[in-house]
Amino acid sequence: MQEIKNIYLVRHAESEANLTKIGGGKETPLTERGREQAQALAERFENIPVDVVLSSDYVRAHETARTITEYNNIPLEVVNMAGERELPPDLADLHKDDPKAKALKKQFYYEWMHEADTTAGEHFDSVRRRVHDLVTLIESRPEKNILVVSHGFFLKFFTAQQLLGGYLTPEIFIDNIMSRMRMSNTGITYFTVDENHKWQLYAWSDFSHLGIYL
Repeated sequence: MQEIKNIYLVRHAESEANLTKIGGGKETPLTERGREQAQALAERFENIPVDVVLSSDYVRAHETARTITEYNNIPLEVVNMAGERELPPDLADLHKDDPKAKALKKQFYYEWMHEADTTAGEHFDSVRRRVHDLVTLIESRPEKNILVVSHGFFLKFFTAQQLLGGYLTPEIFIDNIMSRMRMSNTGITYFTVDENHKWQLYAWSDFSHLGIYL
C-alpha cells in the first residue's frame, strides 16, 4: 500500500496591506479582522490532523501560523522558501491604483513574460526554484500531515507548477493563472502526494470556515 501525505496550503489572514491596498513588506501585520480570521482557521484545523506547520517568515504569515499552532498545540517551523515573491521596492509605499504602481507592475510583468532579467524584484525562475525546494522539503519530511502558511501569489504559482510542470511559462502564469485563480485570505488548498512524487489536487482556496469574517 502506497504511503500518502496530506498537504494543506493556506494563505495568511487579512493583513494591513490587504486592507489599505498599499504594498508594504515583510513586516506587515494582520488586521483585527485578520486575527479573527486566523482564529477561525485555527478552529477549523481542530478537526483536521496536522503534524507540523511550516510558515513563511513574513509577519502576516507567521502570525497566522502561530495562531493555528498555539490553539492546536502543533509544532511550528519557519521556512524562508515559502515567502511571497519580491516586487520592485518602489512599489512598497504605493497604493495599487496609483498610476506609478501600475506602470511599475506592467514593466515587471513584461519582463516576466519575456523571460528577461527583471530590473528589480524576483524573477520567474527564482520563484520556480523556491517552489521546487519547498516540494523537495515536503516530500522528504517524515510527517504525514503538513500545513504550509504562505502567500497568495506564491501559492498560485506552487499550485500551477504542480499541475502544469514544465508546461508552465511566465506568459501562461501572468495571462491565465494570476488573474483567474482567486485565493481568499485563510483559503485552504489541499493536495496529496504519494511515495512516487505524484501530487493530486482535491480542493482550492476553501474558505468555508470564515463565515462572518469574510
